Amino acid sequence: MTAAVDPWQKLLASWDDQQTGYLPRREERFAMMTRTIGEVIGDSFAALDLGCGPGSLSQRILAAHPAATAIAVDADPLLMELGRHALSDYADRLRWVDADLRDPRWHESLGVDSVDVVVSTTALHWLEPGVLFAVYRRVAQLLRPGGILLNGDNMPYDPGQATHERLAEAANDRAAREAFTVAGVPDWERWWAEASGNDLLASAARERTARRELADQVYGTRDGDRLTSLATHVTALTEAGFREIGTIWQNLDDRVLLAVR
Repeated sequence: MTAAVDPWQKLLASWDDQQTGYLPRREERFAMMTRTIGEVIGDSFAALDLGCGPGSLSQRILAAHPAATAIAVDADPLLMELGRHALSDYADRLRWVDADLRDPRWHESLGVDSVDVVVSTTALHWLEPGVLFAVYRRVAQLLRPGGILLNGDNMPYDPGQATHERLAEAANDRAAREAFTVAGVPDWERWWAEASGNDLLASAARERTARRELADQVYGTRDGDRLTSLATHVTALTEAGFREIGTIWQNLDDRVLLAVR
């Protein structure tokens, strides 16, 4: 007899498939971040996952480091509802915090004064540069001395590197075509349409719509096509007081940036 598939696990797997369509080396990126934490910090630590979505990165960190704990922060009620159910096995080590990083007081909901590690993946590019600078300053205050920040995201090349940028765009387009057209994986728009129509997420989907309308009034509409350059991240981290700032993994414009407090 075939074991029944948990519907929450199925939803999380579909999210991961959709994200991998845009980032074909996503698991490699996750592995680098998870391994780096162990090599620099050790196996017992408190991590803060910013813009966590349904917790895909926190899941991998906690699976690799059984003595670690994590706080997962996001403002999307649908993704957090999905994560809470799909990752219920980690409930004793994973705490969810509903907070918008654009709110200057987002850190007040954490319930802690310091952490050992801050991570983020495919999330901080949503932030306007001024907000990014403020978030990095706050992260520097939260991290203990010697703590690290790891940010995995697409970070465009600097002006004057048009050939590099063109190669990155071509690779990204090729990966998306293979996943969404050839393999039939739901893309971003299709995934959200299907998730919002799922009975398990119906209430969270309504809350998401209401929140986004309110947030657009408060913060302005976000431009999902805008990415923050590597130079901007480095400048913001330097201004916040980080040291040893550099790329430790890269696939064209997909990078993992490490900064030591």
